[in-house]
Amino acid sequence: MAELLKNHFDEPLVELFATAARATYPDFDRDSFTRRTLTAFPDLELKDRINLLADALREGLPQDYPTAVGHVVEMAPEIRGPSGMEGWPLCSVVERHGVDHPTDSLAAMEQLTQHFSCEFAIRPFLEHHLDQTLAACRRWLTHPEATVRRLPSEGTRPYLPWGPKVKSLIDDPEIGIALITELRHDVDEVVRRSVANHLNDIARNHGDRVAKIAAAWAAEAETDPQMIRHSLRGLVKKGHPGAMAALGFTTKAEVEIAEFSVSPGEICLGETVDLTATVTSTASTAQRLIVDFVIHHVNANGATSPKVFKWTTIELAPAETVTLSKRRKIATASTRRYNAGIHQVDLQIAGQPHAESAFTLTNSSS
Repeated sequence: MAELLKNHFDEPLVELFATAARATYPDFDRDSFTRRTLTAFPDLELKDRINLLADALREGLPQDYPTAVGHVVEMAPEIRGPSGMEGWPLCSVVERHGVDHPTDSLAAMEQLTQHFSCEFAIRPFLEHHLDQTLAACRRWLTHPEATVRRLPSEGTRPYLPWGPKVKSLIDDPEIGIALITELRHDVDEVVRRSVANHLNDIARNHGDRVAKIAAAWAAEAETDPQMIRHSLRGLVKKGHPGAMAALGFTTKAEVEIAEFSVSPGEICLGETVDLTATVTSTASTAQRLIVDFVIHHVNANGATSPKVFKWTTIELAPAETVTLSKRRKIATASTRRYNAGIHQVDLQIAGQPHAESAFTLTNSSS
C-alpha cells in the first residue's frame, strides 16, 4: 500500500504545493522548492517524501513559526488529490517544526484536520505537552465538524498504526477512555469507528477493562451495535469470555465435531483450500456461537505462528447439527508471506479449539 501511495507524491503534486504556497506567501521560492524535492524523490519512500515536502515548505515560509503555520493553514483547502492523503505534508510541518509552539500548533491542527487527519501530527504534542493537548482534545469533543471530533479519539490511540508510540497513552488507558466515552454516541459513523479502534487498541493490555466498558455501553439504547462488535474484535478472536458475553454469545461451547477437514491436502501458493465442519450441540439449551478457524503459518525458521480468521456465527438448538463450509485462498498479502511446509488448521468455537486438520504448501512466496 505504501508503494502505491508514495506515487501520489509526484511532480504534479509538488507543483500544486508550490503554487498554493506562493499564493499565500508571494516570497515563496517555488523553483528552489520543486528542485529540492523532485531531485530527491526517486530515492525516497512514502514517509520520507512526506517529511521532505514538510521540511522544504517550512524552509520556504517565514522564519517566525506562528506566521509560517498560518500560511500552512491557508494552503490546506487547495491541496486535493485522488488518494485523500495529499495534505499529509501540511500536518507534518506542524508535527516536525511546531512542538515548541503548542498553542499555535494545536490551533492549526483544528483547521488542518478538516482537510487531512492530524492523528500523526498530534503525537509529539501528547508526548511533550500532555495537559495542554488533552485540554484541546476535550474542547474538540463537541466541535461541529466530525473530522475534528474524531481527532481526540484517533490521535490518542495507544497503538495508532504508523504513529509513534506515546508511553503515557499505553501506561494509562484512562486518558483515552475519558475522551472516547464522550464520543461513543457520536452522530457520525467515522467517529464511532475510531472509538471502536481505540477500544480495540486498549484491549491488547486491558482486556477485562474493555469488555466491561463494552458491556456497559451495549446496554445503552442509543449505542451503535456495530461499534461494540468492532471494538471487541481482537478480544473475540482470543476467546475472551467477557467480550463474547457482551455481544450475547455463548462463552463455553457444548458441541461434538463429527467432521473437520481441509482439502485438498496439498496445494501450491495462490490456490485455495476448502474447510468443512459438522457440529452438533450437546447442550440442553440453545447456544449462540462464534466459529473461527486458525491457520498456524510456517515461519522462515520452521516455527509456526497462529492467525485467527473469521468464519461465521451459528445458533444451535439442543441436539441440532449443522454443516459449515468455507473457502480460503492461500496467497501472499502485504502483511504475510507464506513458507512451504505443513500448516495446521484449527476449528475454533467460542474462542477455544475443538478440532484440527492441516494442509501442505509445496512452494513459498519468498
